[in-house]
Amino acid sequence: MDPSTGALAERPVEPDASLSHRLASWARTVAHEDVPELTRYAARSQLISNLAAVRASLRHPIGRAIVEAFGPPVQSDPKQAAYVLAALATALDFDEVAYSGHVSAGAVNVAVSEAAGRALDGKALLTTIVVANECAARISAATILSPFFRGQTNTHCHLASAAAARLHARNASLREWTAGLGLAFGIMAVPLHHGVVTSDVKAFTAAAPVRLALDACDAAAHGLTGSDTILEHREGLLAQLSAVPLPDAVTAGLGHRWHTDTLTYKRWPGSAYLHAAFDCAQRLHRRLGGVRAHDVRRITVHGSLLTWQLERKVAPALDGPRTGVSAATLSVGYGVATLLLTGALGVADYTAPSLSDQERWSLADKVTVEHDMRLSERMAQATSPLGEALRQAGDRALDWPEFIAWGGEDAPRLLAGLGAPEETFENATMAIGARVELELADGTTLTEDCEAFTGSAGVGTRQDHRSLVRQKFLDNGGSTEVLAELEAIDTLDPARTASALARAVTADPA
Repeated sequence: MDPSTGALAERPVEPDASLSHRLASWARTVAHEDVPELTRYAARSQLISNLAAVRASLRHPIGRAIVEAFGPPVQSDPKQAAYVLAALATALDFDEVAYSGHVSAGAVNVAVSEAAGRALDGKALLTTIVVANECAARISAATILSPFFRGQTNTHCHLASAAAARLHARNASLREWTAGLGLAFGIMAVPLHHGVVTSDVKAFTAAAPVRLALDACDAAAHGLTGSDTILEHREGLLAQLSAVPLPDAVTAGLGHRWHTDTLTYKRWPGSAYLHAAFDCAQRLHRRLGGVRAHDVRRITVHGSLLTWQLERKVAPALDGPRTGVSAATLSVGYGVATLLLTGALGVADYTAPSLSDQERWSLADKVTVEHDMRLSERMAQATSPLGEALRQAGDRALDWPEFIAWGGEDAPRLLAGLGAPEETFENATMAIGARVELELADGTTLTEDCEAFTGSAGVGTRQDHRSLVRQKFLDNGGSTEVLAELEAIDTLDPARTASALARAVTADPA
């Protein structure tokens, strides 16, 4: 720790060391006192939010089927427990996001599954989560300028977070770290979009790579080797996944630029690209009360490029009352219609009685999504999910076809206006906004704007994330007693830590 800055200095490594070696050399030595206090608080809220997402799925038929097939979230085999936890945490798209990616599926759930067997106290648990966040987010950031946004199906994020969590929890050697990462990234599972939106495969898009990563760690512990240059090689991970690889993102600012500080916490199930429109719909419900289809002429959602693109990708899989759960969690129209009708959106809204409600789908059919360039520019100026990658890329971003297609002749101007990369993420933001215009049958038009949804990275969330995740945990059946233990997790010894985690996911979810 640098006493003058409070930052953990990057450990010296060989000048020609690989990216995996440099990242592992730092990650394996991070201790609780090395992590800034506010970063630890963010990770604690991440833990509570993730456990709330697990509880939410346990209250849903998909979650119950996962448990029947693979066992409960607490079991003697930590690998199987991590698999079940990851599936439950992501099945309803209720997990947290950071710059860059869905880091919790591996980082939190593997740390939780390791806590009992490895006798981790609360401080060690939070440190493991932070280290796993950092490794996964950095590797994902290095690949984000890719042909498409992968979201939860970004399997290399889950591989990295799961491997880093197990390796750190088990105090693995540097050789095990590099071999484990090399083995984990040597086989890349790639979910098919069609399968995700037309079936229940979404629950396994994180769980499968989590299990693969843990297998890789076990193999490394017993002497199997992985490629030390798996990240930066011309045929390695970055080159295979990204149109414009950013290898410098893997190690930039180690010890003082904490990606955990960029966390966004979801209030509702569903893609983060939709939540600003959901906020607007909830406000309209508060103004009008329940809105029914016959009351409405049209509903227009003005969104950023990400919201607009997601709607185009999921639209072919929407089939009214016959729509599957995964497609519904990615649908702007379904979520907006539900919030206009009821003022809320939760687990029950993704079960058969609600999903088969014709009134809800009749209202959803009146929703259209339009791209708003102003919102896209504002989205790109924030840290997450894209702005910081563009800043780190600099002129290299002009080689990214998606950026040129979006910005056109203005792309150089847009890029120049983003400024330099952020030195730290203490003031990180996410700005995926929306504007919802509701035109009633009598011609009256009401509008609500949301430039950054509740829970997204920013000043408000840094002040309120504890209350946000507290409510999420309680809303999904968690007890106040267990919540109090989780909020004090960094004061608990190994036995009390394991007990609190087990109680958090095994109490009656009904």
